[in-house]
Amino acid sequence: MLDKRPCNVNTAAELDAEIRDILALDQIQRGDEISGTLNVDYSDESVKSASLVSVLENRGVTVRWRKKQGQ
Repeated sequence: MLDKRPCNVNTAAELDAEIRDILALDQIQRGDEISGTLNVDYSDESVKSASLVSVLENRGVTVRWRKKQGQ
């Protein structure tokens, strides 16, 4: 489950890198952990344009966007 995985990013590229790390769980037979809600703490709205967000959503993962305070 992704609910407790920290995801603190500043750019769409950083979020795509985080998502690639998550998807790599398939390679080590831990794909069942790709579920739940990914809480994304971000500073810039452009993060939401990360190209791999839809891949997670298509796997049933909910993405919860949380704007960092003071940003």
